[in-house]
Amino acid sequence: MAYVTGEKGVYIQGLMDKSNEEFDKGNLEESVFLLEQAWGELPDDKVTYDESFLIIWGILDISILLNDVERMKKWVDKIFVADPERGDTGERELWAGKVAYEVGDFSKAREYLEIANKKSRGRCFSVEDGKYLKFLKDK
Repeated sequence: MAYVTGEKGVYIQGLMDKSNEEFDKGNLEESVFLLEQAWGELPDDKVTYDESFLIIWGILDISILLNDVERMKKWVDKIFVADPERGDTGERELWAGKVAYEVGDFSKAREYLEIANKKSRGRCFSVEDGKYLKFLKDK
């Protein structure tokens, strides 16, 4: 679709920017709170907007850092429907695999990480994803 425009778009982007600032300061709870607030500000059909993927990406990232299993479970399925026009490069499966790994569902983690690896030819894994890549390679 597109980004939210006008005053609403500026406000949502401001929340996302403030979330990044709080993240950089180590204030993870405040950072994730701001992202959830940004999600709440998205117009109806939230998942159709480009911001939806970025917001969920951030929420999942912070939830993993906080080991917030309930929040991970709440948000992970939304990553598959967020911003449907976004290219399918394995990022969605990477996030689902990370969450499955963190909650201890290793068979599901392997399944998702294999799909992510195949779709991206390994490119969706970053340096921070080392433990997931190691897990995937340690069959």
